[in-house]
Amino acid sequence: MSTENAAPRFPLIPITYSPDWDYSNHVTIFSIEMTMIHNVFIRGLNSIYENAPSIPASSSDVIPFVGYALAWVSNIHDHHHGEEDIVFPFLQENFPDDMHKNIEEHKTFRGGLDALEEYLKAVQQGTKGVKWDGEKVKALIEAFGDGLVEHLHEEIPTISPERLSQVDHDGLAKMVAVHNEHIKNLPMATAHVHVFTHHDFETYPSWPPLPAPVSWFVRNVLYFRRHSFWKFAPYSRTGKPQTYVAPSQ
Repeated sequence: MSTENAAPRFPLIPITYSPDWDYSNHVTIFSIEMTMIHNVFIRGLNSIYENAPSIPASSSDVIPFVGYALAWVSNIHDHHHGEEDIVFPFLQENFPDDMHKNIEEHKTFRGGLDALEEYLKAVQQGTKGVKWDGEKVKALIEAFGDGLVEHLHEEIPTISPERLSQVDHDGLAKMVAVHNEHIKNLPMATAHVHVFTHHDFETYPSWPPLPAPVSWFVRNVLYFRRHSFWKFAPYSRTGKPQTYVAPSQ
């Protein structure tokens, strides 16, 4: 898997790091945190897109890779459920047009995302007549990837600090607290490790803003519960860039 230095198929959202990011200021930090997680998803999409064709149907890496890709799909679904159930309803009061647009955009790529998920599950379950084909995975992603990534980019200005400064700050804090609970309740062995193995810690060292013991637990315990998945990720357990090399046949 190539890192950002090699011009990935789907572009990341540009953001400049500052050591002064204040994670307690929801008005200024919310769009930054959303940018970080959106870039995690984009890196995951690039990883699936780029690595899938290199894995032959006979490879022992097929099923781990399918599990890795399904974890990404699940994380996307969970993220959008959190937005639609928690974030957008709160912001709808102030910015009804933008939030409606965000929800409608989710629908435009959901069909393609579901088609990818259906194919991956069929391979995972050994469905009769369904064989692994990395080029098919790539084609399935082509059908929705641009729309998804465009949405991930365009959503950020709708939750900018300038926008959030206009909303009720107590209400914003309550919404963020509920959304954080939603995140905490996601499957830790996939969702949380996925973040750690798809985030550029060298460039953005302060995110995610977790206590040191939690970060240690993710890297040194949770990582190994699905360790066969993460060799396909762009970053290692310790946050170093890594490249997947398909085993020779």
